[in-house]
Amino acid sequence: MESLARIEAKEAAEAESASAAKKAQQEAMQAQIAAAVDAAVAEERAKASGEASAADAGDTVGANIDWSGVNSVDMTLFYPGQASFEFVQNGKQHGGARPLTKGGDQCTTCHAKELENIGNKIVKGTENTEPTPIPGKRGVINATMQAAHDGENVYFRLQWPDAPHAPAPFVDGGKMDPENQIKVAMMITGTGIKMGEQVGCWATCHADNTYMPFDPGPEAIAASGDVAELLKAKESIQKYLSETRTKIEIKGRRGKAQGGWNKLKSAEEIDQLLADGTFMDLMRVYADGSATNGYLLERRVQNDGDIAASAKLSAGMWTVVFSRPLTSDKPGDVPLEAGKTYTVGFAIHDDFSSARFHHVTLNTSLALDDETAQINVVGR
Repeated sequence: MESLARIEAKEAAEAESASAAKKAQQEAMQAQIAAAVDAAVAEERAKASGEASAADAGDTVGANIDWSGVNSVDMTLFYPGQASFEFVQNGKQHGGARPLTKGGDQCTTCHAKELENIGNKIVKGTENTEPTPIPGKRGVINATMQAAHDGENVYFRLQWPDAPHAPAPFVDGGKMDPENQIKVAMMITGTGIKMGEQVGCWATCHADNTYMPFDPGPEAIAASGDVAELLKAKESIQKYLSETRTKIEIKGRRGKAQGGWNKLKSAEEIDQLLADGTFMDLMRVYADGSATNGYLLERRVQNDGDIAASAKLSAGMWTVVFSRPLTSDKPGDVPLEAGKTYTVGFAIHDDFSSARFHHVTLNTSLALDDETAQINVVGR
């Protein structure tokens, strides 16, 4: 009993310390947000006086939404390294594989409270999940999310603090994507996806994607013939859903490569998956405020669905706002309806990064006008 009391006291002290650190972090973020708001007000005054430049024209996306009246949600995006969908299902690589695959646990069941520890550990370099660390790269991004709808469109507002540049040592110039200091992606899980509600966008990340341990490389891709043509792949393989492949190697026994990039199903089967709603709705926003709408199935596909976005760095804070219709006639757009709960995931590529060198959320719930969801999209 004395040992138990000591352990409980230690755990209580650790929890109190973690809570204090979290509170300080949130207060720092709120201070940065306040500074960003002050800067925005100054810009508006400059516009009114005619002193603003064309680049300070302001953002029109979500201009009809009073964000001051929309509650924000704290989100921790952590650095995942090379932890793929195969990795999390393999008991030799991931201790939580059995609860995930057999018990039906969600990723957040075990990891929701330890994302900072996970991200900070992986980003420094580990044998199994990060063989090519970027010195100085942060392990987590603490962001705030606000979401609203006006009955026709849904609006998302994501804010997070900027960080000093940490050059990637394996890229000339240190910037993997020099054109984009940041990129934001959001996925909405469709139907019929293996463990889709449990893992969210993790279902699209495979061990043979770009910069992953079993990336086949351009020579193997070129030798695949029709597969390469159908995937529109040359240098590397984009993310994909397991449902589009005839076989996915998970265990990697006897030296087999994990994944299944070249085990592509027929075009007819993939078309049927799309018709059945088995896809990831995918929206992407770039540093200049441009955006693409589409979906992810056997590869990334743009569907020309409506999307509007803005991206801005002010007073050390990034603010990205994007919007799309609640319902759409474009293939690959998941309709957002009242009374339903959706599993979503977010990714931020910061500091000119690309491919797997991003920060991501775990499975996150979203619903319209429902306070029980992690992200409550409120009507305004």
